[in-house]
Amino acid sequence: MRGNKKGFQASLIVGAVIAAAVYALNVSRGYGWSRSLCDGLFVASVMLLGPGVIRAVGNRGVFDVAGYGLRTALEVAIPALRRTEEGHSREDIHQYRERKEAQRKSPAGLFLAGGVYFILSLAALAVYGLF
Repeated sequence: MRGNKKGFQASLIVGAVIAAAVYALNVSRGYGWSRSLCDGLFVASVMLLGPGVIRAVGNRGVFDVAGYGLRTALEVAIPALRRTEEGHSREDIHQYRERKEAQRKSPAGLFLAGGVYFILSLAALAVYGLF
């Protein structure tokens, strides 16, 4: 849970920076404050939910075969990138998948922060509709 909380807080900060940047760009173009706020919050939500979906799909192992194939091709082309140590054989696909499984991170922080920004963007959209 502690990792999810840190990921959520970091994602909120990243989202705030994205929203502020989009808001500043839109205001400099002469858009109203309510439209700029709505756009900034929506872009922040999409920029957090998109990588969250990619991480969730990647956690299911969808990209493992492609990653293993690319790694193997690079090791053949550039021998200095090989992960073998003296006395050990080359890593096979099963060992690669086990190693990647241990390194996976939860997408919960990205989903939660993206959801917060999406709800805020809906509220800003309602305000934009009034003005």
